Amino acid sequence: MEKKLFGTDGIRDLANGEIFSNLSLNILSRAIINNKKNLKIAIGRDTRKSSKIIENALVKGLKNNGARVYLIGLISTPAVSYLTKKLNCNLGIVVSASHNPYQYNGIKFFNQKGEKLSGINEKEIEKNFYKFQKTDYRKKNNGTIKRIKNSFTIYKKKILSNLKEKSFPNQLKIVVDCANGSTYKISKYIFSNIKIKFIFIKDKPNGTNINFKCGSMDTNNLIKEVKKRSADFGISFDGDGDRIICCDEKGQVVDGDKILACIVKYFYKESSINSNAVVGTFMSNTGLEKFVNNLGLKFYRAKVGDKFVYDLMIKKKSYIGGEQSGHIILKQFAPSGDGILIAIQLIQIMSKLNKKASEIFNLYKPYNQIQTNIRLKDSNYSKNKEIRRIIKLYSNKEFNGTRVLIRYSGTEPILRLLVEGEKISIIKQLANNLRKKISNII
Repeated sequence: MEKKLFGTDGIRDLANGEIFSNLSLNILSRAIINNKKNLKIAIGRDTRKSSKIIENALVKGLKNNGARVYLIGLISTPAVSYLTKKLNCNLGIVVSASHNPYQYNGIKFFNQKGEKLSGINEKEIEKNFYKFQKTDYRKKNNGTIKRIKNSFTIYKKKILSNLKEKSFPNQLKIVVDCANGSTYKISKYIFSNIKIKFIFIKDKPNGTNINFKCGSMDTNNLIKEVKKRSADFGISFDGDGDRIICCDEKGQVVDGDKILACIVKYFYKESSINSNAVVGTFMSNTGLEKFVNNLGLKFYRAKVGDKFVYDLMIKKKSYIGGEQSGHIILKQFAPSGDGILIAIQLIQIMSKLNKKASEIFNLYKPYNQIQTNIRLKDSNYSKNKEIRRIIKLYSNKEFNGTRVLIRYSGTEPILRLLVEGEKISIIKQLANNLRKKISNII
């Protein structure tokens, strides 16, 4: 089987995995540069304790291989995407495992436009990496390292340029969960210019608490704080700030599908954008799809992963797309998910409508969904013929009005199961049967 270095979103592994050893990171640096001269590379990181160590080793390798490295520091992934383009760099790199716990880490890549790297570019790096593993290399070409001290200011200017007005109703109170991750400083820096009462929680990262019982992966603390403070709205980011999940004043979760529906109705339809297409994924709720269709727009489904959403948006000439997990892309503003950017848009919508969040986001009746993660002991199960057969059989297929999707996670050794339908009893039974079937195989 062909060796794989990249997953759905860059490189991902346990923080103490072989790929993050000094030797491997040096080889990876060579594979990235591949004898290209004066390559300009922007690099940022998240708050997990391994990120600074990995960043240091990677920067050393890139510099030794002749790159001109721009150190952005601790900052959100969307900010690195923007700064890569703004600083006229050839490549952007983020050391982060996104929504995963601190035991994991990863490396994400952006091209000179701030877009996720194409499959072709990833395969080129991957091919070089495995080729260079077999060769001895001691030659050092000294590059340069420059620290970007005003990265927050540059990004803030970009974000606030999308804000039509900075004065909102004084009574608006919003809780922000920073997931003890990359947004814990920059969100305060940006939101400080907005006249709304913000209450920040999970904003004290210690290197091991990123995404731990907080953020977009676990909204329980956000919901409790919104109710406790009688807040109007709750916003939660993931560890690297490219996802956003919210809750209304009642504590009801507002997922990526509901956020997408809100933006489509109150922003997309009122804008001058000449497009009739919205892009979701195979995980998107059928209720969202029908809502979009009822607005006179077409709804397309991409593979899971914001990179695939963006690719389909380009193909279908769509300006808005997103995932249930909270990656929301507004193409005219950014080529990838940006939690802070979307938060700004939602705040503007809430202010303009002057309605409660529970009214604003209650736009369609979602179909019942059961989602189950089945942890695999190792990645070798991708070779298992029986599991591959089941995945193929249940690849976003409908059975008597019930939709089923089974897929491998692109970031963890997990098999993800989705069963969706109108009758909860039917989907519960089918989900249990499939879970038992898969468990027996593994």
